[in-house]
Amino acid sequence: MPLSRRQLLSSAALATATVASNIAQAPFSFASDETAKTEKKNAAPDQPNAFRHRSYLGWITDLASRGEPTTAWPSMRLDEELLADYAESFAAMKALGYNEIAIWGLYVTHAWPLKLADAVTPERGKLVERLIDLAHAQNIKVVSGLGIYSWGYEAIIRDNPALAPDKKHPLAMCGSDPNAWDWVQRVIDFAFTRFPIDGVSMQSADAGRCRCPKCSQHTPVEYDALVNIRAAEHIRSRWPGKIVGVSSWGMNFSDPAAAEPLVRLSKPLDYLIDVNNTSGIRGREARKQLISSLKCDFGTLGGPQVEPPQHWARDRWFLPTLKRTADHLSKLAADGGRACEYYYHIRANPGDAASMAMAGRLLTNPTGDWKSQAAEAVQSVYHLPTDTQQAEMLQIVLDAEEAYFKQLGPFCGTMSLEPLVGDKVGPPIYLKDRLTTTARREYAADLKQLSARVEKLRAGNKENKLLALTAKCLENVQGDLEKL
Repeated sequence: MPLSRRQLLSSAALATATVASNIAQAPFSFASDETAKTEKKNAAPDQPNAFRHRSYLGWITDLASRGEPTTAWPSMRLDEELLADYAESFAAMKALGYNEIAIWGLYVTHAWPLKLADAVTPERGKLVERLIDLAHAQNIKVVSGLGIYSWGYEAIIRDNPALAPDKKHPLAMCGSDPNAWDWVQRVIDFAFTRFPIDGVSMQSADAGRCRCPKCSQHTPVEYDALVNIRAAEHIRSRWPGKIVGVSSWGMNFSDPAAAEPLVRLSKPLDYLIDVNNTSGIRGREARKQLISSLKCDFGTLGGPQVEPPQHWARDRWFLPTLKRTADHLSKLAADGGRACEYYYHIRANPGDAASMAMAGRLLTNPTGDWKSQAAEAVQSVYHLPTDTQQAEMLQIVLDAEEAYFKQLGPFCGTMSLEPLVGDKVGPPIYLKDRLTTTARREYAADLKQLSARVEKLRAGNKENKLLALTAKCLENVQGDLEKL
């Protein structure tokens, strides 16, 4: 299938062809910095301390209004129904202040085919182009998730096992192998030429990393910095102006020795995401020092993230995260953070809808009064008629958050409701595995009280569908708890 809608090289890229050749031949080291940027990217928004990269992140079906109970994870379904979900989400994103969306699954799930053009059928290509057009119509930039050496190369490795010499990490190609780098370049080139994406969010360690003798000469952070720098410089040479981000799945920034390779990595990037806030392990002052040393915007996932369950009905959980998102993002902004890849939330679930609305407000105004922002977020979901009812619904949402998360303590990262595997509905592992028997008993008691409060609100708002849906969500969580 021919590549669509773009010339392989723009006039600007042609002007930098020599640089691209040098990058391709560069040794696997920090020796060359020629295309590195030395200043922060993009002008600051009007709002003081607003995040520059306010991104919404997920697999392509993660915001779907219906679950897929019999589809293997990760699904890359795209149809008219999902396009309608995206149209609604893009409109909400624009209203809330999000400016980017990072989508995994535009092209493939686990395995690029050997003939890369076969990854996208003509029919799917038209649907993806419509999705991108919907985003651009709302001034939302589309960033594609992209594995670098790791994730997406399974078929390529099967065809040439020598590309993955580390048998403990059989899904990760070798960063020291020129043939592996050739495949990475081809994947990058296809990603940027097949669809009019605005950039990429790269991951180099989600499926492990090579630890062959050559690659093991570098520390883990050095290795990931090297492979991402090589990819970022390739992108800069051919597609100047595109967004280039790195998401740190599998990486750990807590070692003070990680600072130097991270500074090097930051130079050709627009943003760097410390997924699990590993840089905060040594305290906020250490994180602040790291952020100030970087040449790109720095961020996290934005606090605790409830992963969208692919297989579940959308009324099976009620787990808002307003207060904890506010606490995390306000501190991140105060420390100099200006990027966030906030997980997709399913707007068909009222707790998720409130969390999404809260995060958008915080990303555009992280120093604002969080309680007022939370009140606005909750009211945007429930539309209750009186101040008293609005205040009570806000407190119900905050109490629902506290009822669960008080059992866990603070953290930044993802939390699966069901296992991210398989082709059937999974068990509620967020209840079974994360909560003790005593904690589950306390959570059930708290939910019973919350249900009574929601029913009291419903008595005066019988036509309010969101209150009815919230009652059903709480009922279903209690049903799951009773079965454990």
